[in-house]
Amino acid sequence: MCAIFGFAGFSDPDLLRRMAAALHHRGPDGTGFFASDRFSMGNCRLSIIDLAGGDQPVENEDGTLVVVQNGEIYNYLELRDQLDARGHQFKTRCDTEVLVHAYEEWGRDMVHHLNGMYAFAIHDRRTGETFIARDRCGQKPLYYYQRNGKFIFASEVKALLECPWVERAANLNAIDPYLGIRNVPEPETMFAGVFILPAAHTLTLSRHGDIRIERYWSVPLKTDGIYRSDDDYLEELEAAFHQAVKLTLRSDVPVASYLSAGVDSSLITAAARTATSNLHTFSIGFNSPIDETKDAAQTARLLGTTHHEIHMTPDDFERLPRVIWQMDRPVGDALIIAFDRLAAHCAQDFKVVLGGEGADEMFGGYQFHKIIPLVERYSRLVPGFVHSGLMMPGFRATPAAVLNKFFQFPADLGRGGKKRIGEFLADYRQRDLRQNYTMLRTLWSRDERQAIYADSFKARATHEWITPEAAADRDGGAPFLDRLLKLQYDDWLQDWALIRQDKNTMAHGLELRLPFLDHHLIELAFQMPPHLKATAKRDKIIERQLASRLLPPEIAGRPKNPFFLPMDYFYTNPKIRDLIELTLNKDAVARRGYFDPTRVRALVDSMERGEFIGLKQVMSLVILELWHLIFIDRQIKF
Repeated sequence: MCAIFGFAGFSDPDLLRRMAAALHHRGPDGTGFFASDRFSMGNCRLSIIDLAGGDQPVENEDGTLVVVQNGEIYNYLELRDQLDARGHQFKTRCDTEVLVHAYEEWGRDMVHHLNGMYAFAIHDRRTGETFIARDRCGQKPLYYYQRNGKFIFASEVKALLECPWVERAANLNAIDPYLGIRNVPEPETMFAGVFILPAAHTLTLSRHGDIRIERYWSVPLKTDGIYRSDDDYLEELEAAFHQAVKLTLRSDVPVASYLSAGVDSSLITAAARTATSNLHTFSIGFNSPIDETKDAAQTARLLGTTHHEIHMTPDDFERLPRVIWQMDRPVGDALIIAFDRLAAHCAQDFKVVLGGEGADEMFGGYQFHKIIPLVERYSRLVPGFVHSGLMMPGFRATPAAVLNKFFQFPADLGRGGKKRIGEFLADYRQRDLRQNYTMLRTLWSRDERQAIYADSFKARATHEWITPEAAADRDGGAPFLDRLLKLQYDDWLQDWALIRQDKNTMAHGLELRLPFLDHHLIELAFQMPPHLKATAKRDKIIERQLASRLLPPEIAGRPKNPFFLPMDYFYTNPKIRDLIELTLNKDAVARRGYFDPTRVRALVDSMERGEFIGLKQVMSLVILELWHLIFIDRQIKF
């Protein structure tokens, strides 16, 4: 059940049908509508639970409440039992019906009872009020637009654009954050006036069109410093993990699993395999030196799954415009093509697939989870004059090739990468944690962004978009690593990792379920001591201990390899060159008005060196321009 849409303050049956058509790919199995003079909504359904009786919208017993949902309420059976015991009457076996009865029982507090991935809207016909909610981690999107007392919402922006009074215009304040972190932080989008309901938030729309947005969940930091034994945490983690996988396996259709060479997807596959007699697994490779499909195939053999693998080639870059259309927004990484190809392959035979996203954010699986705490300790121990007078000159004199041996980067640093790390280290003490976290993962530094902007656009790019770390988190006494991990639940997950997966799976009528984003697992992880997560030399420590109980040692201890597109291996292909010439030629750059054509040309020319950061910068500009051509100019249509 994978697309919802609707509007308030007016009536337009034809618009409702057009919105449904725009979202058909997310729910090809059926369409349903609710319409009144002042409020209308609908659903495009992907049939997964209660195949015969789960059509939407769904009403309560007396028809006063009506709901549409995108996603799954994993604990719907337990909630149904609770609500049935309290006298609620059910007409279907679907999880969506649980929502109207939960709203009857608990009101807006119902969200605290839900375990799942969801965006739903409940309309109260008595009060005229509409209650909209999005899941804790932002696995399912919900966009909205309001103008002159009218309100419209949908699972994808392309459905909003079916409305004639929703303006097709770029949000110019979003250009600078896009260049910085390759996405637009919530609640803004790249569309002017279009907002996304942030993860773990609810939106209440009154009969008169007033909006109230409230946060209902946040990662709970532990501040008392009191911990139980490591063994206790491991036992609790094992039980919670198996429960999370069990819940995500609830389905009336077969469930498959994505499988890379990493410990996250291997753990999920191993747990799912114990409950599934014939589990199918899917992986993707690049026919390049970083290809992990051989290791993934080995894992599949050891676990006894029916394994499928595909290989992405440079020719697949011709899919990039369509993938950008699927995503609604520019996400500045051509890896989105790989997500699309993998989903398309899996969707030929399956409607549901499990994935491993979320474990890195809980257990410290990324390189910056080691680097930032290490630099933080260094900054506390080394006097400023020693840092600036001795250590930084030594760093600048160290060849990038030497630095590559000490840290695991996605690719060789090159001159640009070394310069970026040098800038991060030089002024580390002058920035707060969120600023340092953002700077270490930024694609373009502030100076680089200012240098490439056209003179007429520079003033537009001064909007400050990096919000400071919450004072309560900074001063509350929580471990430094946990504070760093928590930052990712505010932007990284929903704006970067999850959106790439949701849009590209749902484009093919495939639902991705992520056991590691069970909020009970997340809350447990943030009650554990930092030494069970990551140190300067080790990552995902307790997760690997769990893996040693379910997986052979060669898999449980396999080092993490970043999943990235090897542009240094692909960039000479003519299809990629054609995209670059289409989007970044002098006339196109000048016509768009954001960037200095000379600077862009110099960047494209420097691509010949094949450096990792330079190649990614070029592709981020290509994706941004393609987004404009598709959604603003409408020169490329699907």
